[in-house]
Amino acid sequence: MSSRFNNNPFERRQVMKVNQEKSRPLPPWMSRMRAQWVEETVSETVKADNCLFGVIIGPGGSTMKELQVKYNIRVLVPRKGSKDEPIIVEGKDKTLVKDAVLRIKALIAEEKERRRVTTPVSQTLCIPKALHGKVIGLKGQNIRPVTQALKIKIKFPNKNDNSDEVTLTGLPDQVDQGISRLLNLVTRFPPCRA
Repeated sequence: MSSRFNNNPFERRQVMKVNQEKSRPLPPWMSRMRAQWVEETVSETVKADNCLFGVIIGPGGSTMKELQVKYNIRVLVPRKGSKDEPIIVEGKDKTLVKDAVLRIKALIAEEKERRRVTTPVSQTLCIPKALHGKVIGLKGQNIRPVTQALKIKIKFPNKNDNSDEVTLTGLPDQVDQGISRLLNLVTRFPPCRA
């Protein structure tokens, strides 16, 4: 039987294919390199909203490349649309990785602040209905300087509406200043008796 198995070339090929499918062990130098990279690599993660990944990548990947060259690290940014996946920063030098993480966190904080400051907001202020006409002034003479100087919109309710709510819309800092100016206007007028 064994002589027939050895003499049949088809069966021999099948045996060789089975032996070839087994993976060969890595050469010692390659396994040492791999082990050394795994041992020496320091990895840290940075949590950020998905919409802020573009800040880290930069136009054409320039910001990410700059970080990688400057700190000698690798930055792994999750794909667009992925949820709750952190940014991974890897490198061999622990201090450089920490510095890169701090820089990435600073970039994210700067972008959040920029968006907060440049995104319009609306705030509602309660001013008694009886004072609306006095606050607005004749043909808007009291309110116009506030809206023009601060570049905000102030919306009073219609005459038929019984609401006391006045809505201010604009950039956050300007809206805050507008509220304080409106409150100054309100305090200039004596309280109304109904």
